[in-house]
Amino acid sequence: MVLAALCAAFVWVSAPPASAQALAQSAVSDAENLERLHRDTIRTRRLLADSVFVAGLGSIAAGGALIVPSGEDQAWRYAGLNTAIFGVVNTLVGLLALHGIAVEETAWESDEGLAARRTPEGLARARIHAALDERRESVGHAINLGLDGAYLGVAATALAASQLGVDHPKRWLASGIAIGVQAAFLVGIDFIGMSRSQTYHRAFVESLMP
Repeated sequence: MVLAALCAAFVWVSAPPASAQALAQSAVSDAENLERLHRDTIRTRRLLADSVFVAGLGSIAAGGALIVPSGEDQAWRYAGLNTAIFGVVNTLVGLLALHGIAVEETAWESDEGLAARRTPEGLARARIHAALDERRESVGHAINLGLDGAYLGVAATALAASQLGVDHPKRWLASGIAIGVQAAFLVGIDFIGMSRSQTYHRAFVESLMP
């Protein structure tokens, strides 16, 4: 009996209070939820960046092929030139985005970052960082959507000009179609990216609430 009592007393003294245990478990659970959400954002960003990169390479190849024919008042060449230009830009943008994603993921998944998020202060800093980073992502897509709208405006102008008696109407028509196709793709990418990043940002901000 005495031995059992001593063992029980030792366990009671050495074990942290129940509230401390609950707080520690809660901190780990909160960190895991935050990490799960952050991995979702990285996965979404990488998917969009991969799409832009692959589409850029495809546009370079398609543009190069379209530049070869010289018929139809060189309309094919104008379409190919515009397609190739978009392809080069999209390829570079995709590569830069993938590099930035890799840097963010490496820093977030590091042993230091993982350990820091298991403390209340580190978890709070990680939540703020994630919210600010996702906000920048939303703003970036919003700015790109504005640029995409401008591209659509250029495409519409070229298409309209081709029907209004300008010189070389086929060239204007081909250029308008090529620019319009590229702009429509980018609108889809940036609209999806902005919508998803706004959802993630809202979740990160809500995680800051007590």
